[in-house]
Amino acid sequence: MDILLQFFINALMLGAIYALAAVAYTLVYGILEMINFAFGELFMFGAFLVVSFMLPQVSLFGVMVPMPGLPFLLAAPLAIFIVAGMGYLIERCAYRPLRFAPRLAPLITAIAVSVALQNLAQSVWGAQELAYPSFFLLEAKPIQIGGAYISMVEIAVIVTAAVVMTALHFYVKKTRMGRAMRAAAQDVEAAALMGIPVNRVIAMAFIIGSGLAALAGIFYGAVYLFAHPHMGFMPGLKAMVAAVLGGIGNIRGAMLGGIVLGFAETFGAAYLPNGSAYRDAIAFGILILLLLFRPQGLLGTRLPNRLADRGAMAFKGSASAIDAGLARLSAFFAGRDLVRYASWGILAVVAVSVFFIFPSPYWARVFVFVLIYALLASGLNIVVGFAGLLDLGFVAFWAVGSYFTSILFVEVLAKGYGVDVSSVWWLFYVNLLLGGGLAALFGMMLGYPTLRLRGDYLAIMTLGFGEIIRLVATNWVDLTRGPMGIRGIPVPSLFGYKLGSPVQLYLLGLVLLALAVFLIALMVRSYLGRAWVAIREDEAAAEAMGINTARYKLYAYSAGGFFGGVTGVFFAHSQQYISPLSFTLFENILILMLIVLGGMGTLAGPIIGAAIWVVFLEVARDMPFIQQHPELRFMALGVLLVVLMIFRPQGLLGQKRQPLMMS
Repeated sequence: MDILLQFFINALMLGAIYALAAVAYTLVYGILEMINFAFGELFMFGAFLVVSFMLPQVSLFGVMVPMPGLPFLLAAPLAIFIVAGMGYLIERCAYRPLRFAPRLAPLITAIAVSVALQNLAQSVWGAQELAYPSFFLLEAKPIQIGGAYISMVEIAVIVTAAVVMTALHFYVKKTRMGRAMRAAAQDVEAAALMGIPVNRVIAMAFIIGSGLAALAGIFYGAVYLFAHPHMGFMPGLKAMVAAVLGGIGNIRGAMLGGIVLGFAETFGAAYLPNGSAYRDAIAFGILILLLLFRPQGLLGTRLPNRLADRGAMAFKGSASAIDAGLARLSAFFAGRDLVRYASWGILAVVAVSVFFIFPSPYWARVFVFVLIYALLASGLNIVVGFAGLLDLGFVAFWAVGSYFTSILFVEVLAKGYGVDVSSVWWLFYVNLLLGGGLAALFGMMLGYPTLRLRGDYLAIMTLGFGEIIRLVATNWVDLTRGPMGIRGIPVPSLFGYKLGSPVQLYLLGLVLLALAVFLIALMVRSYLGRAWVAIREDEAAAEAMGINTARYKLYAYSAGGFFGGVTGVFFAHSQQYISPLSFTLFENILILMLIVLGGMGTLAGPIIGAAIWVVFLEVARDMPFIQQHPELRFMALGVLLVVLMIFRPQGLLGQKRQPLMMS
């Protein structure tokens, strides 16, 4: 009984933290129907700022800087105020210009802001944990209740969450600004026509939400006694799950969802077999089941996503100066075919020139990574760029291909049966097809439950699938060797001749990329591709025209999964080592950003995006300040993506995006 009571206390405390952060998500989503992924990083900034203000000095950018050494009761409100201001600036500079943009644009921007903030924090405070200094709540003696104990920090978390939630409820129900928020949540356009200052209302939602995220981060750090640049990632995802669980857009639902998730995670970790290892998967399992059977959440209403039909990436409007310039440049050539052939000719020249411009094995190895990311981006581009489906779990297909070939070669043939893997060199080429086929099957399995979902709910469910695959790879040690990874994967061979040098791997990867682009081009220019583009532009209209959208969505997931699996096989053999760290959500976000950078819905865009990013990563290593703070490279990518989404959401090659009607 004492253990049960202790679990109850822990669950209530954790649920209160999730509830605070979940309300931040639901406030913004209720008005804009937009998931602000940056709340996870604002959660982290709250913890870092309060610790910094409480210390006498702290290392910023590697330099010790004097700090005021404030008491907790002064440091916490100051940190919340600053983070609330950050939330306002993010809304004003990054989100407001995209308020009427296609669905994918604000989602990409939110992810880009999240990446930029996370890497900014790592550059400012470093990659190490920053310990919480001692203060009166930590020094107070825990209270004993029977055989269970509750610390003063846990009491403060629960009481503060209850007070804040109650105050917020009355604020939304009773105040003028609260009524304006509820009106905007019903219909932003109608609220604006009635004289409600919509921009001010939305800004206030971001300010309050950011402050709540900071408060949740401060208490989370106080409970676990640390601040870390990545500390907001998983709690932020779980808070989003809690918001969906309660009914995203419903404040009381977010409170309930946070408490329910806290109890499910705590008691699941305690009583399920191997529950502590899979406690993060519990949240995503609940998310998937919820979206399958009650996507509106526990207290939500069955309202459709009123912005989903706007199209995931149906970029319209007047042409920009960049578009006009590119159009004049294209008109210089004699017809569209010449432009296409010239583009591919330039890519071919670039592919061959690597041997003359960068003759060292080091740069050949760099370009192997260019090819790997180009293959992955090309596969994801089928799902996101051509079919318009917001997929945040694509790395699962990459992982399936990698683990399939690695387990077969190393764990089964070499260790299990003592086979000399060099004698079965041909199996690598068979595995390219088998790994791709297995990943395609997983794509079908992933895609089927998502057929009823659109927009952000689709992205959330695919994110959950991707995280579950990673957690399984991490914890199923008997099969995958868990965090230790699988070593000794043989390099590819051809008729017994090992293709182990960087140049040889580059040539093999180049052949795979050429075949992948050729096959994708055939699909895109067929009836299959036209169906994908029709779904991307307007799914409801595509259904009205007789297109079986469910079937073609599954085809898109399967096709994208196939190329992800093929890439996984090549990746495992070229690196000779894999681990779950290669298949994180951040990698999925990075691949998505490469597509956006090059141009969604284009054949060459993913290749251009991968080449620009990977080469920039290497060139930036020689910059003095970057050498000290390498995370700034990823921050620059996030800022670049925000700028692209505002001024050129089509990407660099946006004019070559596959149109709805093809000749």
